[in-house]
Amino acid sequence: MKRKVVLLFLIVANGLLFACNSEKAENPTNEVKATFVGTIEEIYSSGTATVSEIKANDNKLLGTVVIDLPANAEETFQVGDKVIVGYDGTTMEIAPLRISTITIEKVE
Repeated sequence: MKRKVVLLFLIVANGLLFACNSEKAENPTNEVKATFVGTIEEIYSSGTATVSEIKANDNKLLGTVVIDLPANAEETFQVGDKVIVGYDGTTMEIAPLRISTITIEKVE
């Protein structure tokens, strides 16, 4: 029952986020508007990765988010790394959820 409630909450929250952010065309200043912490589950050759076990705004969210990994980063990322991701606050209406990553760094 708890899982159904959490899933319903995530669906509604995602819809609200999309509705609130759909009027924004872009974030030309690349300003971080939101962050979350998660664990890298898979890294792809396209320079993207999936992150799960997400914590945002002190609420544990279930699901997966696709992020962009920096091409010339000082840090290298591996599956299992816990990371904090900064993004422009918008989400793309696809599954799994995708964001425009602005910053990413490992956390202990």
